[in-house]
Amino acid sequence: MDDQIKQLNHLTDEVAKQMLQSVVDKKRKFDKVNEKERRIRWLLLGCLGLICIYLFFSFQQLSLITYRSVISFVLSSFYHLFMILIVFSLYYYLLQVRKKSEKVEKEFHDLRCEIIQKSSDLWRGDEKWGERKHVFSMMKKEFDVNLYYENK
Repeated sequence: MDDQIKQLNHLTDEVAKQMLQSVVDKKRKFDKVNEKERRIRWLLLGCLGLICIYLFFSFQQLSLITYRSVISFVLSSFYHLFMILIVFSLYYYLLQVRKKSEKVEKEFHDLRCEIIQKSSDLWRGDEKWGERKHVFSMMKKEFDVNLYYENK
């Protein structure tokens, strides 16, 4: 459990601490998957850019550009097919990571909404309800988890 959450002894109970730690863990996993998706997207765009530059300079050497000559040029070399395989593999991998990212985002958002909906049960009474504000502001400041509103 994170130190900031452990230090909430007088502000909340153990159940709420576990819920807060769970939402922090989901947030970290969500950020990690988003960063991975961003890196793969940039890698795919970089590969596509390099292939386009390669093809641009290669097609300048051809005297007549027709569909048949382009297809025969691409299929004539193992390296061209290997480049196409790399691009399609990266694209497929990006789709898989994006699907995982959406799943992790949904889990994070659902858990965050559950904490918001159960906040009246977790912080009962006027004194505890005032302490809830301190917990929510700490979560926003330390972990960038918004527990004030259910909307993203």
